Amino acid sequence: MSLTPRGAALLGGGLALTVAGLVMIDGAMMAIGVGGLITLVFTLILGRWNLAKLEGEIEAPERVFADQQFDFRLHLKNGRELFDAHGIEMRLFLSEKADIHSHAKWTAARSTSTVKLNGSIPTRGALINHGFILTSVFPLGLLKHKKTTSIQKEILVFPKALLPKEFFATGEFDDAWLGDGLQSGDAPGEPRGLRPLRPGDPAKNIHWPATMRAIARGRLPRVRENDPPGLRPRRATVIFHSFATDGTLIRTDYFERALSLLCGTLQHLRRIGVPADLCADFKGWRAQPTFQNSAWSDTLTLLARAERVGDTEAHDLAAFIESVPPENALLLVSDMPPEAWASILPERAAVVVDVRQHRFAHKHLNFRKTNELPPKRHAAPTAS
Repeated sequence: MSLTPRGAALLGGGLALTVAGLVMIDGAMMAIGVGGLITLVFTLILGRWNLAKLEGEIEAPERVFADQQFDFRLHLKNGRELFDAHGIEMRLFLSEKADIHSHAKWTAARSTSTVKLNGSIPTRGALINHGFILTSVFPLGLLKHKKTTSIQKEILVFPKALLPKEFFATGEFDDAWLGDGLQSGDAPGEPRGLRPLRPGDPAKNIHWPATMRAIARGRLPRVRENDPPGLRPRRATVIFHSFATDGTLIRTDYFERALSLLCGTLQHLRRIGVPADLCADFKGWRAQPTFQNSAWSDTLTLLARAERVGDTEAHDLAAFIESVPPENALLLVSDMPPEAWASILPERAAVVVDVRQHRFAHKHLNFRKTNELPPKRHAAPTAS
C-alpha cells in the first residue's frame, strides 16, 4: 500500500486541522480533521478488501516459438461471495520476459473478467510460474493497494528459427549437393530453351507467346524445357557443440543465436525432405531423430530446455565427427566462431554454420515526434 498525491494531501490536511482544532479549541475544525482521517481509514479497509480473493489464470498455447505472435486470454477470478471488484490494474510477466498490462474495470462477485490479448515472448525458455501483480486505487483514489502473486501455466518457448546463409552461399544446398548419398531434388532446374510439344507434357509448361507464333506458321505448340533437377543428400547429421580453443570469449547471446540457427537448419532439412539426426553435446552426443512429427516435437522441447555445456573436449568432438557415415551430409553448428575449432575438422565435405550472422542493426532514437505519442489502449474485459 502507498499514498497517492490525493491521499497525502488528505492525510496532511486532516492532521493539520486536528492539531489546529486541539490548540485553538475549535470543535468544528477538529471534527473536519478527524473526519478526513476516518475517511482515510475507511478507504484503507475497503481498498484491501477490493483485492482480496482475486486470482489470475492464463489460457494460452503450451508451445510457441520465440518472437512469434500468438493469442491468449487473461482471466481475473473474483472468489468473493458478496462484493464486486472495481478498477483493477493487472500486470503479467509472461515467462518473466514479456511485461503485459491490462485493466478490469468491474468484476462481479463469483464471476470472471476475461481479456483477450495478443503478443510474443522474445526469448526461449521453459517456465511454469508467471509473475502477476494487481493494483487498485479504489474507492476514492487516496491509497494505491498492491497484491503480488503468480500464475502457474507451463509454456515452452522454442528458439526462433533462423535459416543459415550457408545454405545459399554456393547455390541451393538441396539442389547442389556434391557429396555422397545423392537423391533428386524437387526444383525443376535452370531453363534451357523451347521445344515442340510432346505427349505427356503438362499444360503449365506451354509458352503461349511462342506457341501463338508457331501455330501461325503451321507448327506444333512450344513448351519450356528445363535442365534436370538438382541433387540433395539422402540423409544428414547435424552436430551442435560448444568447443573452442583456449582464450576464446564465451558469449551467452551467441549460444541463444546458435540454437536459433540450429532450429532453422533442422526445420529447413525437414521442409526439403532430408531426414536428419541431431547430435549435441548438451544431449550427451546421443542421436536425436528430427524428421517425423513426434521426433520434431521432442527436438523442439529439447531446444527449449537446452543449457550450455562448458566442458566439451576436442577429442570427443573429433571422434564423433569421424563416426558419421560418409554417405550422410555433415552440418556443424556452434556458439563459438569457426576459427576457434575448424582446425580439428576432418577432410570431408561439411557445411559449417558461422554464428556471427544475422546481425541486427541498431535502432536510432528519433526525437522529432515526441509530442505525437499514440493514445494508450487497453483491451476491454468481458464479465462472464
